[in-house]
Amino acid sequence: MATKLRLEDYPEIRENWAEAVFEGGARCAVTVKSGHSLISDEAPGFQGGAGGTNAGPTPSGLLVAAFAADIPVMLARIAREIDLDITAMRAKVSIEYSPRGIAGFPGYDPSMQKAVSDIWITTAGAEAAIEDLKAQYVRRCPLHALFANSGCTMIENWHIERG
Repeated sequence: MATKLRLEDYPEIRENWAEAVFEGGARCAVTVKSGHSLISDEAPGFQGGAGGTNAGPTPSGLLVAAFAADIPVMLARIAREIDLDITAMRAKVSIEYSPRGIAGFPGYDPSMQKAVSDIWITTAGAEAAIEDLKAQYVRRCPLHALFANSGCTMIENWHIERG
């Protein structure tokens, strides 16, 4: 049964935050609003970076991880709303950016240039429901919007398995 959405059940604005404490080299201890902690770092000799100890993902690694994790969460939410049964799903995201832009070379843009998402879904749902899921995902996913609205080329490769 499809979920009935009611505007009054959702706040207009919600805040999330993260705080990073620099620990030297390229390492930061990060705490997020939920109370979870993680480490961001770079590999030793990372291109032009301060050089870390590889104790955690780079900041851009954290960004792409957040995007990859957001895809199944958004799809599960939308699937519940449209009454589409999904028995399995996973997502892999790759991003492209210019290290030359990060290094400050003139004429190079440090922003993300391309994001490619491979999305695997197993469902016995109708084709129309799957197409609705895809359209709503593109319209509603906040991280997809963040990348797309920055001018990043967005590519989604959908892998639909019947089952």
